[in-house]
Amino acid sequence: MRNSKFFVLSLAVAFATEAYSQDFCNTATHSGESTVVTSNDINDIGNYSYELWADIGNNSATFYTDGSFSCEFNNVNDYLCREGIRYGMNSGLKYTDLGHLYADFKLTDPSFKSYSNVTYSYIGVYGWSQDPLIEWYIVDTWSPYRPNWIGKSTANCDECGLRGTITVDGATYEVYVDKVQRGSIEGDNTPFTQYFSVRKSKRSCGTIDITAHFDGWKSLGLELGNSMYEAKVLGEAGQYPENGNASGTLDFAYAKVYTSDANTTSLSKFAPKAKPISNVQVFDLQGKNLGNVNANGDIKSAIKNKFHNMGVYMVK
Repeated sequence: MRNSKFFVLSLAVAFATEAYSQDFCNTATHSGESTVVTSNDINDIGNYSYELWADIGNNSATFYTDGSFSCEFNNVNDYLCREGIRYGMNSGLKYTDLGHLYADFKLTDPSFKSYSNVTYSYIGVYGWSQDPLIEWYIVDTWSPYRPNWIGKSTANCDECGLRGTITVDGATYEVYVDKVQRGSIEGDNTPFTQYFSVRKSKRSCGTIDITAHFDGWKSLGLELGNSMYEAKVLGEAGQYPENGNASGTLDFAYAKVYTSDANTTSLSKFAPKAKPISNVQVFDLQGKNLGNVNANGDIKSAIKNKFHNMGVYMVK
């Protein structure tokens, strides 16, 4: 029995429910393999996709297989650094096909001490959809000013500006719309619409319910395109008027975009998912056998749904 018990514990894996779901805010550090990018690039690392883009300057980014990343920009007008899920051009996937999307993130320096000549910066989740072409932002923190001006000065656009508020993750977000014509994922000088969810109060670490934002926009009459291109944790910084001398660093010690309950099996190539597991034995931390569960890709949810208690469990 002693050997058997040791064997069980040596294979055990701990899973935390919501009570521990944001422990990464206190403990997270970069892990896994990494790649350093020093010019504009779109590529994959591990199960994630990344992109570095800047209009000018001497820039770099380090992307990790665990989804985290760090960014450095020097003498730019606009700089975007992001990692998450890329569905691809003309994917044909609506957001309702993706399952329920979430993002976890931790910004290491929420005071932006490294910034120089930066007049705007957006931290949160970002992406594009096509048909029609829409660039979308969920902004949880910013520097130096809260972006509450979006779309308000756009000429001949009655639908631009503040469109309303939504409540997501227990916080109030203002929703803004703008229409612009500039470079996009479809080429140079393209017309497209922008959606922004801007949190009323700053948050530099936590879980963002991405799908709840999409649903909230829809309730305000703001539909995303019929082909989702990406959903990534984002660090963006720049300056306006453009003088080409914005500089600084951003570090995301934790960043993950993930999905559950997807409606199509084709999504398996975009987002990492656990293999289906049957007849999993569940134990409490004292080694008491609580019973068995079957997990079709999400063992944490399976445990939660059966035992209905917050805490840490071991499995075999």
